[in-house]
This record gives sequence, structure tokens and C-alpha cells, in this order.
Amino acid sequence: MTRELGPRDWGLGTDADGRLTVGTERAVDLARAFGTPLHVIHEERLEATAARFRESLEEAYPGRSSVHYAFKCNAVPAVVEAVRRAGLKAEIMSPFELDLALRLGFGGADIVVNGPGKTAAFLRAAVESAVRLINVDSLAEIALVDEIARAAGRTVDILLRINPDFVPRGMNAGSATGSRKGCAFGLDLKGGEAGEALALLGDKPGVRFRGFHVHIGTGIREASAYSQALDRLAPLVRETRDAGFRVDVLDVAGCATFKDFAGEIGRAVRRIFPGPELPELIAEPGRSIASPNQFLLLTVAQVKVRPKVRTWLVTDGGLGTVTLPTFYECHEVLLADDVRRPRAERVTIVGPVCFASDIVYRNIRMPEVRPGEVIAIMDSGAYFVAQESSFGFPRPAVVAVNKGACRLVRRRETFEDLTGRDVISAPPAG
Repeated sequence: MTRELGPRDWGLGTDADGRLTVGTERAVDLARAFGTPLHVIHEERLEATAARFRESLEEAYPGRSSVHYAFKCNAVPAVVEAVRRAGLKAEIMSPFELDLALRLGFGGADIVVNGPGKTAAFLRAAVESAVRLINVDSLAEIALVDEIARAAGRTVDILLRINPDFVPRGMNAGSATGSRKGCAFGLDLKGGEAGEALALLGDKPGVRFRGFHVHIGTGIREASAYSQALDRLAPLVRETRDAGFRVDVLDVAGCATFKDFAGEIGRAVRRIFPGPELPELIAEPGRSIASPNQFLLLTVAQVKVRPKVRTWLVTDGGLGTVTLPTFYECHEVLLADDVRRPRAERVTIVGPVCFASDIVYRNIRMPEVRPGEVIAIMDSGAYFVAQESSFGFPRPAVVAVNKGACRLVRRRETFEDLTGRDVISAPPAG
């Protein structure tokens, strides 16, 4: 029998009346003070989670290691600052993320650049910022980076991103990044692109090969999937050495549980590199750091019952605005007003947009919920904020709770924000 999840699974608590609490703050009080939808960061736990990941990797892997937080997962500055305090570095995929990393105090040497569609302007900015590594995603990108580097009078360290054609068991197709048929990312290992890339490097003095990058998906539960994917790189590592190149860095992105990830990857690397010198291991966690340390509060505006048909909870946030990840992921939903109330009925939770697919969850078992009560969608730290939409409604505020203190770290969008980019003509006179 599966155990029902409760607040303690996320480091949260309840008060004497069963209301959800984070530290000494009651979630319903945060909802009243700041309005909903509202993102709540459990900041102290977030920082501790990031530190544990780094420490686990250092303990489990005998070679050098570093951890770069994936900005794409959640780039709220308060989140990034917390993981930076924990000793994590930056992995970015866009000009905005590069700018943000630099503004938040990361040096170029702390930054790894990723992404399948890097423009020349983005690459120039990365080179000018002296980023540590650029993960090259295609053969054409090798030539582009080389051209930009030589024009700037620099030599740029690169990793070759490899598509190993490996999809973990049970992986959602939308989350599988290592499939050669389903995903455009990386150099095609099976098709020989990785070998072609090595051959190209011979006459590209602006780039310096340092190693490989591999990413097979997000939300992976079984750490053994990583070692299975890495085993496919063993012939490429031998080919690389035969071509006269050293593999100094192995960047494995997307991570399962800390200790399982570190141990499994470490064993796989030692199989591929049997000699005394191991490559530096870079990890790029995002979801495993941010997801469990943030939750989303929604207020139930109406409870609509159609006898023998369905019960709907109509909330102020749904798929069209703030809960896009619930389209392809499962997230626990708690009644913040009373987490002890028994789950007695099945309901469909929807949002406020005039859009039939503005659905949080269909047919989910919930307690009896009354209008005006607040529900909490758990594990919302990964991709909820990143994928928000202003679909007729302002985007939510974000608050951080740390050691009993609560502070606003992102204000709610205003109507003026929503039209701030528009050129609006003056209304006709009279």
C-alpha cells in the first residue's frame, strides 16, 4: 500500500488546527497577505538541499567535481542566490540567463553555457564574458564558436554535447533529451557526428576540446539510467584518445537522488576511464534542487457540482497561467486550510481562464473543499515559474520564508506591466 504524502515530506508542518505551515508562517496567512496565486520558497531548506547535493558528489566521486545549477529550471533571483550561497555554480542557456548570472555575482569561470539554438550574438557575449565552458550542440556550432573566438583573440574551452540515443524506462517523451529520433539536442553518437566533430577540431585554433556533455532527461527516478547511457560513450572515449585528445571533463546533466546519482555516475566513469586519472565530473541539477522547496498556493473561488457528472474546484490559477507542468507531471495537492481533512471525493481542479483546457488535474481525490479555501500544489519549484503565462491575468508574486521570516522576492505583475511593451494610441477625443 502506497503511503499518503504529507507536509513533512517537504519539510513543512501543521498548526493545532491542521493548517499548513512553513517555518512559523501559515500558508493561508501568506495567501491573505500577498494574494494568490502565490509561489512560496522554503529558502532555508532550498539552500540546505543544494549544499547536500554538492557534498554528496564530493564524497562519492574520487576525482574533481563541481555542481552547476540549471537556471532554466527556476531563475527567480532569490532561488539562484540561495544555491549560490550553497556553493553551486551556474549553467545557463540564454542571453538573459547569462546576464542574470553575471548580475548575481557569478564570474565567467563559474558559468557553463548550454542550449541547442545559440545565436552568434549569444556566443559572442559568452566569449566576451570568459565563460568556463560552452557545450557545443552541432557541427556548425563548432565552426561558429571558432570564428567568434578567433575574432576576439581568445581560445574557448568546449565540450561536445552527445546524444547517446538512450531513453530511460518509463520516460515521458516530452522529457527525454537523449533520443536521436525524438530530440534534436546534441551530436548524434550513432550516426557518427561525434567522430566528425573530433575531426573538425584539428583546424579550429579558436576552440579547445575539454570533454563531453550528456543529458538524457529530467525527473529520472532510477540512477542506473545514467550509467547505462554513459556506457554508450565508452567507444567514443577510446576513439577520442586514439585521435590524440584528452577527456578532462565529463558533464552529466539532469540528476536523480543525490547519493544514488553520485555513486552510480562515479562507478560508470571509473569503468570508462580505468586508469588513475579521472576526468572532472560536472553535475547540472535543477529539478532535484528547486522542485521540492517551493509550493504554489491557489484560492478556490467556486465549487461547482453537477450531480452524477462531476465536481469542479474553480481556482485562480490553472494550465493557462501558472500550472503548465501539471499537464505532463503529477504533483501532490494539499488543502492548506486543513491537511487532516480526509480525502473523500474526486474532483477536477481548473483555473480562471476561458479556455477548456485550463485544467490543473482531472479526477483527483481531495478533501471536501469550500469556496475561499486555499490549496497548495507541491513540488512546484521546477518549471512552474519558468513557464508562467500572462493569459489575461497578471503573473504571481513570489515570497521566500527563511527561519520564520517572510519576505517578498518578486512582486505580482501589474496591469501596467502587462501593457508596458505596447504602443497604445491616445483614445479619440470626445
